Amino acid sequence: PGADWDSFPRVRYLSQQFVDRLCSPEGMPQMIKEIERVIFEAHTDRDGAVNFHELLELRAQGLRESRQREESAISAMSEQIALEREKILAVDGLKKQIAEKETVIKGYEKDRSALVPSTTSAAVAQRLQHLLSAADKVRGYLRYYAKQQAGLENLQNDVVDQRQNRAPQHLRDLKEAHAASKLDEAAWERFLLDFSGDVDDAIKAKAAQSTKELAYWKGSAPKLLENGSYVADDADLVRIPLAVLEAEIERIQKVVAADRQTADKLALNAKRIAEETAKLAALKEKLTDCEAASKRRSDLIDSRKKGYRRCFEAILAEEAVLRDLYAPLMVRLATQGGTLGKLSFTVSRVADVKAWADKAEKELFDLRTGPFRRKGTLLDDATKELKGAWESQDADTIASAVEGFWDKHREELLEPSPRDPVEQRKWLKTFAQWLYSSDHISIEYGIKYDGVDIQKLSPGTRGIVLILLYLALDDADDKPLVIDQPEENLDPKSIYDELVPLFRSAKRNRQVIMVTHNANLVINTDADQVIIANVSEMSGSGLPGITYRSGGLDEADIRKTVCDILEGGEAAFRDRARRLQIKF
Repeated sequence: PGADWDSFPRVRYLSQQFVDRLCSPEGMPQMIKEIERVIFEAHTDRDGAVNFHELLELRAQGLRESRQREESAISAMSEQIALEREKILAVDGLKKQIAEKETVIKGYEKDRSALVPSTTSAAVAQRLQHLLSAADKVRGYLRYYAKQQAGLENLQNDVVDQRQNRAPQHLRDLKEAHAASKLDEAAWERFLLDFSGDVDDAIKAKAAQSTKELAYWKGSAPKLLENGSYVADDADLVRIPLAVLEAEIERIQKVVAADRQTADKLALNAKRIAEETAKLAALKEKLTDCEAASKRRSDLIDSRKKGYRRCFEAILAEEAVLRDLYAPLMVRLATQGGTLGKLSFTVSRVADVKAWADKAEKELFDLRTGPFRRKGTLLDDATKELKGAWESQDADTIASAVEGFWDKHREELLEPSPRDPVEQRKWLKTFAQWLYSSDHISIEYGIKYDGVDIQKLSPGTRGIVLILLYLALDDADDKPLVIDQPEENLDPKSIYDELVPLFRSAKRNRQVIMVTHNANLVINTDADQVIIANVSEMSGSGLPGITYRSGGLDEADIRKTVCDILEGGEAAFRDRARRLQIKF
């Protein structure tokens, strides 16, 4: 033991100054700790927890983590919604680019027709056109398989990263977050994330097929057929490798070209058409993706609404956990009348609407212009339309209220958004994260006496509340209780009605030492022993001497001294003596 013999409190001291400090705004954290301690002591099912916070953590940790996950998901969805919005806005521009590109290609095709000499037979010219069209189509096949191969390579890299980095890190995070589960290493290994099947084989098989297709469509340098061409007259041109088609195109272009210069122009024209066709294909792919963005965005918005609702379901569930922790104490209070019946513990959701509005005014809106140019305008609207739902309604009602606020103020809220697309995306992401945030919502608990919050009570009544806390409810604590002048700021009736019954009851479980000048407290609490302090006159330097003597109220000299010192003295004693049939 050594010096640790006094490391734990062995007595509880309650002075009026302590009461004032505990019930002041600065002392409320300590007051909350005392409330938590009493609640914890009143709870029979503690699950092995050693204090209130540990018990609350056991009951609410999963809910808090669920809330954090939903908040993270909402943030990610908000960013994706902003990206999908950009794609929706890009649709008209892409359609215009596609139309322009098609016009350019038609122009090149027209130029190509003009380059073919008029002496060329219609059959040869048509054959050249068919070959060129087939070559464009085959180039599309090549783009498809080349992109597929790149995608498969990236997918394989992702698989490797998942196994080497992400999955082990996820397992480490799980171990740290859930260390209390006390699983052994063999059990933890089962939580290492992996793919459900042989994904390597799936990638390998697809890559082999893609490589084969790519090699086929590229082809190799062809040999001339017996008829002097590279492609048979009855061949299906769109099934011919590109190398063969290009060789045949080059052969015919040399045949139809009147000179070298015309042949070079035809070759350059074919190259330009191939390039523009590839760009056109890419634009069409992008347009297809952007046209599907509207539905994706709608689905994401719906998912975000559900996520916001689930976030508040977690908050409400945590609120319910706190109420459950209060339940044993509330049942006890409900079954007792008198002073205890006036005491109640509260759990409430608090929405810091000002902090929510201030964040938007600081990060999103220009207070010099626009609908929110005056500081506090947003706060006024949010207080009227959202505060009530945030603090007292269910998750569905809260989600509907936020959507209603968004629908009503959509134009004003979006007016400050930047016009630059990149900056607008950043702004919209921040905006959505703010609108659907929940970090301004907290769950607070407190204590009321006769329906009035403890911070609004008079100093004397706050003293009653603290004494209720220590005497009437904290019956699990058997440490001696020292109370300094509990009658301060209390009228005689309050002393008799409120304090006397508590002291009588507390005497059964613990020693109560009271410093007082009030005769009613000394007499009516059935004090077992009275200690009287006498101060001697000062002589010389130093402090005056203090002597003590003690005895029971049945001793005449003690009664006389008490009558001389205490308020209400002799009259109070005579009244008490008559009731106890003691000769005074």
